Formats: sequence, structure tokens, C-alpha cells
Amino acid sequence: MDRELTNYLISLETKGVRLGLHRTKELLKRCGSPHKQLQIIQIIGTNGKGSTGAIISGLLKTKYKVGLYTSPHLVSYRERIRVQGNVIPTKEVDRFIKKYRDDISSVGASFFETMTVMAVWFFKHQKVDFAILETGLGGRHDSVTACRAQVQAFTSISIDHAHILGPTLLDIANEKIAAISYGAKVYSVRHSLEIQEAIKKRCFKQKAELSFINQSTEKSLSLKGKHQIENASLAKTIVRHILPDLNQNELKEMLATINWPGRNQMLSKTPDIIFDVAHNHAGFESFYNYISSKKNKRYDKKILLLSLQKNKEIEKISLVINKMFDLVYYTKTCPDRSMDFEMIKKHIPNAEIINIPEQAIQKVSKTLKKADLMAILGTHYWGEYIKNFFNICFDNI
Repeated sequence: MDRELTNYLISLETKGVRLGLHRTKELLKRCGSPHKQLQIIQIIGTNGKGSTGAIISGLLKTKYKVGLYTSPHLVSYRERIRVQGNVIPTKEVDRFIKKYRDDISSVGASFFETMTVMAVWFFKHQKVDFAILETGLGGRHDSVTACRAQVQAFTSISIDHAHILGPTLLDIANEKIAAISYGAKVYSVRHSLEIQEAIKKRCFKQKAELSFINQSTEKSLSLKGKHQIENASLAKTIVRHILPDLNQNELKEMLATINWPGRNQMLSKTPDIIFDVAHNHAGFESFYNYISSKKNKRYDKKILLLSLQKNKEIEKISLVINKMFDLVYYTKTCPDRSMDFEMIKKHIPNAEIINIPEQAIQKVSKTLKKADLMAILGTHYWGEYIKNFFNICFDNI
């Protein structure tokens, strides 16, 4: 590992979110346009993008060599770029930065834009058969859209990043729908009729082939929660078009082995400790529905460890938290970006603060009885603390 090169890459995060495709297009061009030599599947939506990508990757990698690009990461930025489930080696990151550092600087690429280009560059050099790319923010101006995917998948769309994408659900949907490429094959879960009409119009304009998928019943899926069944249904539809001869038994066996950290992830049993990266109202509702669906499980106490970023809809999220949890402990996993406790307390009156995340996990876990539940929710920034406390590695899936 070249520490100086790594520090340069990390320093790009200070540029923040930079919308627009022109920097990514220029950097792709300077790197030899690697995206033009790949079969790309782009995942677009609000919630479920990472899970859907992981399921597609898990199903395809038994027959093909598959690259997977996701965001954000839990501990290391290298988790964002995987081939056959394994993270990009440090030496390949160093090679890319060393070779293209001047280009990155002159283009003015952000951290996310640089990671996107690095991903497709690495996938090309690894000669992957398929590259699955998760859209970061929106779609119209997201750097992944510059890669011109031949297949595009829409997961559920809900309100998130409203300060950037627009205040209404249709505003947000239109920003995502604008990513549809000319002539692409588009697969989508079911949405409201208004959003489905918007998708149809965009596909007609772009001469894209559109399929809405119906949710199937999938009991063998290792990822837990009703929303994961919808994600799996979308993933299976895409994979069946690529592998039409895949039989039902093979599919069930493969679905049972798929792992994606931070999604209703059971860290401990008796007492149950569950980690989920739910960070918006729809994500918290999905977690609530998952816990409520555990008919054979009755918890004496439900305790929440919460950390939330400033731009999240605490008004709506708190409605779920207040009806679900007996005790709530708040901490700042990323002091610069975490919501102030005063705002949390305003909407969750019984919340208490534990300033240091490690101490929050340690202190609360010691109080648990066998029939209790501890949920760790709100942000990907929990990843490092969970890794250290529970001795978990997120490098391979």
C-alpha cells in the first residue's frame, strides 16, 4: 500500500457531491473508455440497490466472472469494487491512482467519480463478463450513468436526498428515470401508476425495452425481509434473461448462499443483535415490517442504537422509531455529518445520548437479556465500530 496515493484518493472526498456527467466522461476517455468494453447492468432506485446488485452478482458469478460496484462502504473504500465477491486489491488501487492522478486532478473528479471510473477500469482489466454498477445519487447526473449501461434495473423509489433531487416523490423519480439509456433493456419493480407512466414515457422516448416485474414468493433467500423478496424478484428476472436454462432448484440453492452485509444482518443470537443500514423512512418501515413478521419471536424489550445523518427526514423516521422501540440510544458515528442530538430529542423524547459509538455498543449490549432485541440502525458509518466490536470482516461476500 502506498500511503501517499491512498491519502490522495481519500482527500477527494472533500469535494463532496458533484453532479454532472462531464467529468466522468472525460476521465473515462483518458482511461481508454473501459466502459465500452463491458456488459454493464446499472441498478437505479432509492432503497435496495446494493442488495439487488449483490443478488445479481451472486447468481451470475457461479457461471460467469462478475464485477460489482456499490456505495457507500462499511469500513474500507475498497469494498465498493469487487470481482467474484472479493474486494479490489490495494496494489490495483495504487496502480490506477499512480497512472491517472494527473488526469483526475485536471478533470477535477470527485471521490465518487474517481471510484466509478476505477471500478470499470479494473473490471475491464479483470476481463469480467458482466459489470454491475450501483447508481449513487439520483441518476440523471450520477457518474454511473456516464457508463451507458445496456441493462438497467429500477428498485423501489422513495423520498431521500430531497434537498438535492427535489421535494416530491415524482421529482425524485424523474431524476432517476432520466438515467435510462437509448436502446437499453429496462427492468423495474412495481411503483405507483404515476411513476410507472413516467418510466414508460422515458423508455418510449429512448426506444428502450421495458419490463415490469411481479414479486414472487422466495422462501430460500438468505437475505431477510419482505423488501428483499422484491429485490430478489427483480434480480431473478434479469438473471433468467441471461441464463434462461437455469432451473428452479439451482436458483434456490444459489439464493440461499447470497450474503450482503448490513441488511438485517444478525450479529448475535440470544439476545438478538441486528444491524441494518436503513437510513430513510422507507428503510425504517422495512425494518419494522421485518421484525413484525417474526411471528415465532416475541421480544421483552426492543432497544435501538441510532446514528443518523443531518439531511435525513427525522420527522417521518421518528414515527417508526417511537412505535417500535422501548429504549433509544443515540450516538454520532461521523461527527461532521451526524444529526445533532437536540433534533433527535425533539422527535424521539425518550432518546438518550452516548457520545462515543464504541461505548454505545459496549454499554448497551451489556444490559441485554436473552429475550431482548438490540437493533443498530441509521447509517453505513456504523460499519467500522461493528467490525471492531464483533470482529467481523466485510471484505468478501
